[in-house]
Formats: sequence, structure tokens, C-alpha cells
Amino acid sequence: MSKKNEPVLNGVYETISELVGFDNCSKIYKHFAGSQINFPTRLFSKEFVLQEAIKSYDGTSASINKIAVKYNYSERTVRKLLKEQIEKEDK
Repeated sequence: MSKKNEPVLNGVYETISELVGFDNCSKIYKHFAGSQINFPTRLFSKEFVLQEAIKSYDGTSASINKIAVKYNYSERTVRKLLKEQIEKEDK
């Protein structure tokens, strides 16, 4: 029997349970048990960010900055994605 302040779950599962709840932690465990998982620093794919940039880019640096901050990409990367898209459309 565990003491009141001792963690019940092993290592990272304790943290996951605190973040998303025990039931969701159990689902994650059942799906990924035994796997090694890494989480990329960016949540959104470049393809998604490009689509969002196309929708909201108004030709200004401020709009590039806003897109970059919102999706955790650099302004340089957002510019590059837009430039590549424009070049692709021109072909």
C-alpha cells in the first residue's frame, strides 16, 4: 500500500496524469507502452503554417511576424514557405 504523498504512477506517467487526467494517461499508456516518443518543438506542420500564412499574409512584415509568433516558426521560415509557394505557382 502506498503512503499518501508517494507517487502512484511511474516517472513521466505521473506528470502526464497531472496534465491530462488519469483516464487519458491510461489511454496514452495503452497505445504507446514500450515506445520511445519525442515531441517536436513545433506543434503545427509546415504545410499547415503555409496554408494559414497564405490566408492571412497581407504583404507586410507585421503579418509575417504575427504568423511566425502564432505558430512558433521564425519569420525567415514563414517568408521562405511563402516564397516557395509563389515560385511553385509561377511555374
